[in-house]
Amino acid sequence: MNERVYYFVKSYDEDLPKPPAESFGQILNETYLHPFDWSARTTRKSYWWSVLTNFIIAILAIVVGFYAFNEGLNPGIRVIDAVVAIAIYVWVFLAGLGQMIRRLHDVGYSGYWYWATFTGYGTMFMFYLVLQPSVQHKVKWGKYLLSDQDYPEDGAKSNVPIPTIGQILKEHFFDCFKWDARSTRTSFWVGTAISHVIMTIGVLACYLLAFMLLAPFSVTEFDSGDAKVIGVIFIIFIIFFIAAAIWAFLAQLGHTVRRLHDAGFNGGWWWLGVIPYVGQLLLAFLLFHPTVQNEVKWDKYLFDPEDRIR
Repeated sequence: MNERVYYFVKSYDEDLPKPPAESFGQILNETYLHPFDWSARTTRKSYWWSVLTNFIIAILAIVVGFYAFNEGLNPGIRVIDAVVAIAIYVWVFLAGLGQMIRRLHDVGYSGYWYWATFTGYGTMFMFYLVLQPSVQHKVKWGKYLLSDQDYPEDGAKSNVPIPTIGQILKEHFFDCFKWDARSTRTSFWVGTAISHVIMTIGVLACYLLAFMLLAPFSVTEFDSGDAKVIGVIFIIFIIFFIAAAIWAFLAQLGHTVRRLHDAGFNGGWWWLGVIPYVGQLLLAFLLFHPTVQNEVKWDKYLFDPEDRIR
């Protein structure tokens, strides 16, 4: 069995079947004629060829779109060109979405991880995932679309535990100071995403409350009794928000340290994130690193073994 493991890209196990070798025609068929076949998987080769073809087609659509705004064209032709350009954009987007979801399935991740692309680090993590080789075992999202090849049930399946959402929430928000442990990649990124969503909602709520409470009062009315009461309420809310922000910071710090442990790194590497841009980028790459299979000195998870799911 091939035991070589690289930092970001694992080699294939030579004792197990490798992904099917698809022709360029099959890749185009899969990409553009099966955009909604999400219960399947796609190879790394197919995904990146589709990215290239989508890029070329999108450039052509941009050219068609600019041509549609040519004032010298007949208005009817301009409308037709605009509709064609929009249709191409939509189809390219759907084709790329289908390929992304199938590629995530092929590396053992749910297609719902696509939503991570709406965050900064999440986009980087998606880029990391689509670079990975196919997992050499069955996945619950189906097989390859244009091939009958499949993997054995007991193939090179990861033994990394996957905690439930409840376990992730408990670990992230209520185990802030339990640093002498480890945390899986799934637990860290899901917990981080939920934390960011909560903080974003909190900031928006703060702005909305400030507008609702203070907007009715003019500058001359700030000395009135009602304004003072509302001001006190607003100050209490701000104090509560600051306390929540500190809690969120400590929760993120603890989870980051445990994730570094799980990747085989000392938690002190957290300080990389203090360095603007470059340090934050390097820390993100360390956090992308998969769970090390060998034992580390922080070798325990914060959820019971019998509660772990695959």
